[in-house]
Amino acid sequence: MFKIQDAISETLLIPLYMRYHESLKPDPIIHDEEALRLIPQIDYDFSKFDGAIRSSVGSAIRATYLDDVTKEFIQRHQQPIIVMVGCGLDSRNKRVGEVGNNVPFYELDLPEVIELRKQLLPPAENEILLPASAFETDWMDALRAQYPHASFLFVIEGVLMYFNEVQVKKLFKDLAARFSGGEIAFDIGNTWMIHNSQKHHDVIKHMRAQFNYGCDNDHEMEHWANNLQLISAKYMFDFPAWKRIGLLNAAIMWIFPTVRKSYRFLRYRII
Repeated sequence: MFKIQDAISETLLIPLYMRYHESLKPDPIIHDEEALRLIPQIDYDFSKFDGAIRSSVGSAIRATYLDDVTKEFIQRHQQPIIVMVGCGLDSRNKRVGEVGNNVPFYELDLPEVIELRKQLLPPAENEILLPASAFETDWMDALRAQYPHASFLFVIEGVLMYFNEVQVKKLFKDLAARFSGGEIAFDIGNTWMIHNSQKHHDVIKHMRAQFNYGCDNDHEMEHWANNLQLISAKYMFDFPAWKRIGLLNAAIMWIFPTVRKSYRFLRYRII
């Protein structure tokens, strides 16, 4: 039976399975060849996720959006570096296609996850594995020293909500202090979502890990460092594919603003 010791690291299986589940559909939001390959190899009780339609649709929209952000960032910069913070078993490097072929992709996660990744998802030529905590700074200093003139995109997907505000704030301040000219793309829930996740979230209620940090102000991170600037905020209802959660679910979410604004994707510039 598949087992990851760290409760938060175990959540890497959620988006992987959701991309697999979505990829099996006749008209998928996302098609992920690596997810299709990996899920059958992993001995884990994924059946508890099978009724999680909101997470399936939401994870697919999120992955597609961040894939597009990554492509756009690469095309806009002469020396782009992509850092996947809390990479898990994500295969964004492959999904972005030819545009990312010669771009370094740094895959950052805890040592336990990186060892698993080596076994199941060996790195491509342009991928470098970083076994470290996102909240350490040695890896940041090493990247900045190695690429003094590069533009960095930090993609933080399905990660921040599991940690506390002090940790999240420190991460953003540390990145802002080192990577001027870079960007941070991430997802976040509001406080209502965080407080209700253990009972009502269609996936988290089945996991050992719990949501911890949420924020209600898209501009909150601007108060953490004077060189952090919000570029964009995207809510689920900005994406037509969100209607695939079903008419009733969509109607409920639209009627209640707190629910409608419970989850979004933010993109920040480091000035």
